[in-house]
Amino acid sequence: MQMDMIRQEVETTYDKVKSLAGWSVDKNVVLTITSYYVTAAKEFDAVIFSRAMAALKERAGWFSPLRGHLLPMMAAFLTQSDDSVDEAADRLMEKQQVLKQAGFRNTIHSYLAALLMDDDANTFREEATRAKQLYDAMKKKHYFLTSDDDYAYAMLLGKKGEDSEDHAQAMRAYYDALHEEGFRTGNELQWLSQVMTYINISFESQLVKRAWEIYQMLRKETKAKPVHYPMIGFLTVFKVEDGKIEEIIRLTEQLEQSKRFKWNREMALSIAIGHVMHQLTDSADQVSVSLAASVDMILQAQQAVMAATVAAVAASSTSSSNG
Repeated sequence: MQMDMIRQEVETTYDKVKSLAGWSVDKNVVLTITSYYVTAAKEFDAVIFSRAMAALKERAGWFSPLRGHLLPMMAAFLTQSDDSVDEAADRLMEKQQVLKQAGFRNTIHSYLAALLMDDDANTFREEATRAKQLYDAMKKKHYFLTSDDDYAYAMLLGKKGEDSEDHAQAMRAYYDALHEEGFRTGNELQWLSQVMTYINISFESQLVKRAWEIYQMLRKETKAKPVHYPMIGFLTVFKVEDGKIEEIIRLTEQLEQSKRFKWNREMALSIAIGHVMHQLTDSADQVSVSLAASVDMILQAQQAVMAATVAAVAASSTSSSNG
């Protein structure tokens, strides 16, 4: 798909989502939903999307984190299933209950973690237990940084079945090395350090240098910020070459010409990275078939975590101002 066609697809999908989600929904959330459909080459279906929102509303209590401006985002992710939205919604609630029983708090991030679980009910408890073990090990290494916004990564990475203590130690080693290389400390760097262990938990110093190299390339030409750190991690571990990084930069520049990104240029880069990463799933010589199925989940989770974080900060700021 030519870059101008991608921009047109983004604009068309954005307008459709915005009209259904409502004008009160945070723009970053709308852009995240748009990114999900465009990068996955999935056509936006207004009827199914509306049904998904209704299905979640019916099952979510008044104080559920599913309600509010994040509801449309979760509804979009619910439409990924080949089952009916009612079946998908029931399964999401069942997974959420298993995660709660395993010790995860009931937050928007626990629902994101639930989305990353397999659909076989026989594996729910095992997946939840592994994720909680890894999360607890991560918290030992970074007590103050590790919180519910790490749930999705704990679930995704827990699937590797590595020893949780060894895995968490590898994350901490990457965190320290990445900071020494030049990355700024904080939650985003923790996410990056987690992503760096996705292929192999053994520490590789050359990956640290490559991650910084990619970040510098993107920062020179785009609005690359710490919020993009995890995506840079994906580009690093999947060994994306400079030619593809340049393609990301060109697509970002094309998207930035759209008025939809006038005040959200960092999201243009996110969508560009997502689009190029999705292309890699069609190339067996670049990403193995076993990993290809996980790439969409990775991108979906990261976009969701990013939007949820931005929306939470915005809501907190509004509340403080009103107070």
